[in-house]
Amino acid sequence: MFHAFFAVFPVFCIIALGVLLRARDVLPENAGPVLGVYVLKLALPLLIFHLLAGASPEDLARGGFWLAVIGSQVIVYMLGYVGDRLFCRRGAGPAVISGLSCSACNAAFVGLPIVSNLWPGNSEAMLVAGLAILTPNVVMIMAQTRLDILSGSLAWKGGNPLVFAGSVARIFILGNPILLATLAGGALSLTGLGLWEPLDRAISLVGYTAAPCMLLALGLDLQQKLAVATRRAQGGVLLRQIWFSLCKLVLHPLLCWGIMYTLGITGLWLTIGVLISATATALLVSVLAQVYNAVPEEAALTAVVNNGLSILTLTGFVWLFQTLGMV
Repeated sequence: MFHAFFAVFPVFCIIALGVLLRARDVLPENAGPVLGVYVLKLALPLLIFHLLAGASPEDLARGGFWLAVIGSQVIVYMLGYVGDRLFCRRGAGPAVISGLSCSACNAAFVGLPIVSNLWPGNSEAMLVAGLAILTPNVVMIMAQTRLDILSGSLAWKGGNPLVFAGSVARIFILGNPILLATLAGGALSLTGLGLWEPLDRAISLVGYTAAPCMLLALGLDLQQKLAVATRRAQGGVLLRQIWFSLCKLVLHPLLCWGIMYTLGITGLWLTIGVLISATATALLVSVLAQVYNAVPEEAALTAVVNNGLSILTLTGFVWLFQTLGMV
């Protein structure tokens, strides 16, 4: 059990370092948001581009892996969304955030460092983790589309299809560096062109700063987010937090495991797929909630609570895989 804990613990040490730096005012107050923008706009897209460009077409064609990891996310997203609409009756916007709280994985900022700790220097493990990083984009795009429809961003203005198509391209393609990096990296992989080695090394050096920078950013803003979230929490928040945590940290990875087992997926692909699914709610959920003004305080609280509890659940899953001889 201690070996499993030590594989997970370094991730949370970086978050704790961020909390300490904020308490001592070592960095400027806007350091957290600046690091977040750097990761989302540059480091993470470059990491995805690097990993995909080095993948083989056979790796990208593993349909069972994609079905299990993405399918489990979509199922738990619907559980969160429908559950909020039926029992909380707060409207479609909060229900979308509830669905994301149950399903969107903190794959890049927690899952990737854990995989690198468990399989240091293993290129296949990093490839599987890199592919798994892409999967939360499916539920994220589903949710953002719904939120844009609710906010009127994707309204059919004047009945002009060109204007509507331009809005879609601007929001979901040109305005999404992660998607652009995914498309470019996938194209290099499928064509077999790859990247010029010196350029690939430069890109990877920047890309692999994504996880520590985002973990540090989470720590820098942790106290502030927790204070705001608890001060403005709505009624029934405790029950919802329990529900979100059970869905995200327990039901989701078990569902992913069950689908993979049924489809005959084994080895690193199963283990890493389940571990990525077991990570807490993605930090991007609280960003979306803030942008669309859909229960932003509760989304921040969920990110804090989920990521705190995940040190226990992730340790449990790592220990279980070690016991079964899968790690």
